Amino acid sequence: MKKLRIGSGAGYAGDRLEPSLELIEKGNIDYICYECLAERTIAIAQQNKLKDPSKGYNELLEYRMEKALPLAYKYGVKIITNMGAANPESAAEVVSAIAMKHNLKGLKIAAVTGDNVYEKLDRYMDLKIWETGQKLKELDGEIISANAY
Repeated sequence: MKKLRIGSGAGYAGDRLEPSLELIEKGNIDYICYECLAERTIAIAQQNKLKDPSKGYNELLEYRMEKALPLAYKYGVKIITNMGAANPESAAEVVSAIAMKHNLKGLKIAAVTGDNVYEKLDRYMDLKIWETGQKLKELDGEIISANAY
């Protein structure tokens, strides 16, 4: 059986980058995972996307990929991340542009989509929220994001 070594590059949206770079360089890993998404961060990302449709991904995506992508390429480490947040397609375009800028050839860059269920919320307005017992339609404020995960 083939063994894979996976390093954790981030556990939340604002984690430091430097330890992940050391893992890529010295950790003898096959993959590095930047886990940067939570309810709060996807809501912030959705607000950013509403202001600018080309945004909506993690605000540190470009900074992190500028440093991590060339190093991961050099050491043959694959990057997995959910930094695409509310706009994985734009995030993939950003990463692709960074790869081209650094002349990193042969990379496979993908975006996973399908978690946005905002357009389907109307059918769930009468359902009770488990934590509060309130119906979804009884919540105060505006719902700006709805994602299945």
